[in-house]
Amino acid sequence: MTETPSLIERLCRSLAFHLVEGELTLSYAEGDIEDWREECDQARALIKEAGFDIDVLYPILDRPTSEEPA
Repeated sequence: MTETPSLIERLCRSLAFHLVEGELTLSYAEGDIEDWREECDQARALIKEAGFDIDVLYPILDRPTSEEPA
């Protein structure tokens, strides 16, 4: 039987998905994006502070790339 992930882990996994999608979109953004970049940095820091590795929560091979639809 597989153990159900904790609420914190599930929340961090969700944040990781949103962060990766946001960073991908950010790579195409123009104009004043400093606030957006700062929010992404804060999300990364929060995941790390919770004790998780974003690459485990959302494996790199599972992530969308700029060549495929997000």
